[in-house]
Amino acid sequence: MAITLGTFTKMDDGVFTGVIKTLNITANLTIVPVTKQSEQAPDYRVYAGNGQRYEVGAGWSQVAKTSGETYLNLKIGAPEFGPNWLRARLVKLESPEPDGPTHLALWEPKDR
Repeated sequence: MAITLGTFTKMDDGVFTGVIKTLNITANLTIVPVTKQSEQAPDYRVYAGNGQRYEVGAGWSQVAKTSGETYLNLKIGAPEFGPNWLRARLVKLESPEPDGPTHLALWEPKDR
């Protein structure tokens, strides 16, 4: 079961803006496309903060095996997460509302 962590809006320049919310954290994030430096390099950089931005992660474009839809595989780090990374998928909403969010950030916990 995937859990919704946040909502994002894709801007005309390819930048996503939105908020990630957990029980303890609310963070404004901006996901910015970048030029890949190598095949394994991220397609996006993730920044936190309003005004002055601080890099907190990266994103890689992926294609879903079953639907063929493109999504972003995000990896976000912060001291609040300890040594672990928050990993989430940024997926497009099927029917976004006008002037509303266009994408959801989904987290799927791994069974332990």
